[in-house]
Amino acid sequence: MLPKLYFCFMINMKANILLISLLFALFSVNSAFSQENIYPQDFRSPMNISLIVAGNFGEVRSNHFHTGIDFKTQGVEGKNIYAIGDGYVSRIGFSHYGYGRVLYITHPNGYTSVYAHLSKFNSAISKFVKEHQYAIQEETFTVYLDSNDLVVEKGQIIALSGNSGSSFAPHLHFEIRETLSENPMNPLLFGYKIIDTKKPMINNLKVYPLDDYSMVNGKQNSVIIPVKKTKAGGYYINESITGYGNVGCALHSTDRLNARNVCGLYSLDLSVNGDHLYGHTMKRLDFSTSRYVNHHVDYQRHKQYNNSFHKSFLQGNNYLDIYNQVNDGITNIEDDSTYKFNYVAKDYSGNASTLNFKIKGDSAGYEKLTSTETTCDNYFRYNESNYLQKQGFALMMTPNTIYEDLCVNYKSEVNGKYLSAIHTVGTRYAGIHQTYKIILTPTQEIDSVYLEKLLIVSIDDKGKIADRGGDYQLGTVTTRVKEFGSFAIMMDTTKPVLNLMSDTTKLTKNSKLVFKIGDNLSEIQSYNATLDGDWILTEYDRKKARWTISLSDVENLKAGTHTLQVEVIDEKGNSNFQSLEITIN
Repeated sequence: MLPKLYFCFMINMKANILLISLLFALFSVNSAFSQENIYPQDFRSPMNISLIVAGNFGEVRSNHFHTGIDFKTQGVEGKNIYAIGDGYVSRIGFSHYGYGRVLYITHPNGYTSVYAHLSKFNSAISKFVKEHQYAIQEETFTVYLDSNDLVVEKGQIIALSGNSGSSFAPHLHFEIRETLSENPMNPLLFGYKIIDTKKPMINNLKVYPLDDYSMVNGKQNSVIIPVKKTKAGGYYINESITGYGNVGCALHSTDRLNARNVCGLYSLDLSVNGDHLYGHTMKRLDFSTSRYVNHHVDYQRHKQYNNSFHKSFLQGNNYLDIYNQVNDGITNIEDDSTYKFNYVAKDYSGNASTLNFKIKGDSAGYEKLTSTETTCDNYFRYNESNYLQKQGFALMMTPNTIYEDLCVNYKSEVNGKYLSAIHTVGTRYAGIHQTYKIILTPTQEIDSVYLEKLLIVSIDDKGKIADRGGDYQLGTVTTRVKEFGSFAIMMDTTKPVLNLMSDTTKLTKNSKLVFKIGDNLSEIQSYNATLDGDWILTEYDRKKARWTISLSDVENLKAGTHTLQVEVIDEKGNSNFQSLEITIN
């Protein structure tokens, strides 16, 4: 018979082992659904419905990274939006572009929450906004508030969700920013739980020779390699890849979370022969550097097909701070050597997909390599000023306008539709980081009366025209643009469209007058309405080209006949003014 003391010891040891096992299991489960560097705060959800992601933080967008999370609002506008914590409204804005109607709430813990694409503000904020709009006599505005102007409490309804600004479906764009730096943080770092069991998708691999003395598969051109998926969910490559010299890779990988929408990765890492070569993580962003996304991704693939090929090497003009590596991500491939590459793509929940492939060194054909610089008429260096002077055309760039050294082609052609030759410079598949100046000369005599009506337009591959602005001076038209392409001079002397679409025969104090407005070439610059000589607030829906006057918003409106005057002006000063007599029943 065992001694009693030994028996108790054995029971306690078994219990301790069981407890340790349970703790280990719990830790393992938690670690699978959490990340490091979480900033726990007492923040609540901005909505009282399930948080389903339509677009995530760090997702690649046109010319920028997405700086927040887009939450679905069940396909409708008008869902209650709540303050995630105590604080005060520090900024309010409304624009026909970008965030549309937007609120910023500064919290005492050092963070600011942002709520964008709203349809309405709550009554207190709406009252403040209306007073401000009448004070400046403008519908669109940005206003900064003091800490005691509009105080809010956690859980207070601050607005209704909408579809305003550059939004094309109802949703809430939600951000958390560091107040002092205004840098946006990944909201998931603050403990917001999103159900996500799907691994990121890996679609294609792209391999680049990175200079004039490098090759991939025996050529100086980059190569796209299809990625296959196994039945078990893994990824592999069937094709053999050869390379020589300095080589870089890019991976086309996205994530869907548990929704249909294609979203971005949280992190991507690349190792070669077991050594970490490249890594980026989407924890925080900086608005001042966000446009470098155009060099982070393969710009041509993104422009052509909206593919997010994440370039896993650093070259040229790129000041993003999302990278966690100590080198440039470039591999120097030597002859008759084999290099083992390993990609790991992760989402925030820790779901990971991997891709392994090899590149074998092969110098065959090296003696036939040619230098791009020596065969190019207009070779631009990214870190220098660049100039191009041709008949009727001039271009001026400051350093770091482009992302990498480029061969910039130029051609011109005459077309009677335009007041200058069509000047085509560069390729639209080359990203531009900041504006540069172009100067065009008219090819015909322009009456001095119309010189201020001249502007420069861009012309795409299908002949579609877009206004790029411009001013006439000393026989030329000058503007600044942010893309390569085809440019020419046109003239805008046509007044904007201003057509009343409402029946005015039976108006009441609750009626709305709706106008269709727009312009044939340049953008709408301003719109104004007065009733009996007093400015009144109106609402312009740029996406629908509709301009609305809500009579219910006019204070102290009395029955009887009133004089309504409306005016729309385009960017070239062409005006459409109308005076209407309306009767309120």
